[in-house]
Amino acid sequence: MLNLILLLLSVGVSVGLVVGIPSLSAWWLFGMIPLGYILATALYFILLFATVPFLPRGREGERSSRFCRFIIWLSSDWLMALMRIRIRVTGLKLPDEPMVLVSNHRSDFDPMVVLQKTRKRNLIYISKESNFKFPLVGPYLRGAGYYAIDRENAMRALRTLKSAAERMKAEGLDIGIYPEGTRSKTGELLEFKTGAFYLAKKANAPVVVMTTEGTEIISQNFPWKGAKVHLHVAEIISREEVAAMTTEALAARVRNTIAENLSQKR
Repeated sequence: MLNLILLLLSVGVSVGLVVGIPSLSAWWLFGMIPLGYILATALYFILLFATVPFLPRGREGERSSRFCRFIIWLSSDWLMALMRIRIRVTGLKLPDEPMVLVSNHRSDFDPMVVLQKTRKRNLIYISKESNFKFPLVGPYLRGAGYYAIDRENAMRALRTLKSAAERMKAEGLDIGIYPEGTRSKTGELLEFKTGAFYLAKKANAPVVVMTTEGTEIISQNFPWKGAKVHLHVAEIISREEVAAMTTEALAARVRNTIAENLSQKR
């Protein structure tokens, strides 16, 4: 959507210049439209930086601004279109209740891809602390109510998960989390941490198991080629099953499900 707006803006400005300045040839349009797009994109990000002082402040997860979440979705949409990412979704239908969404983790693009296909849901992510230190990204993640988790401090991580569980119940949030804890650089599944399943038990929420394929080649292909990404909803573990199982058993079950589905070609 943002790409279309920026493109229309650049075309409008370019046509206006050609019409307003008779000495300019219509051939100028071919050079001015790309230039106009670049300038319009730059203006968009300048405006985002200008709004940072007015964003909700506080600790991660304390507030959830619809404006911030819309900007995160809009910027992700722009990036996906710019990099020519085609997303295919298969598998089970998402439940009509707050859920904990877990998946394998292959790329920094993983959450952006998922957000494009869940924009009608109330989805936020639990992310590593370093993502909140980027000048523009951090304030918007904070404003959107995303959580930073301290992977080196178990007590702080536990408090974060408890807070997230309370918000899930109070606000009807979906929360996405990657049980591997970090990106797999080889594509092989890493060991699963149990935090995501502790969160599901505390929130009395189902666990939605998704596999992600193709995001690892996005940065390799850009700018010469696009990429095809496949999201597959492989399993939904009901609230009752979540309550009856230990976090360790849930982690093992989900890891096996993801491993089996990644080995299959659909």
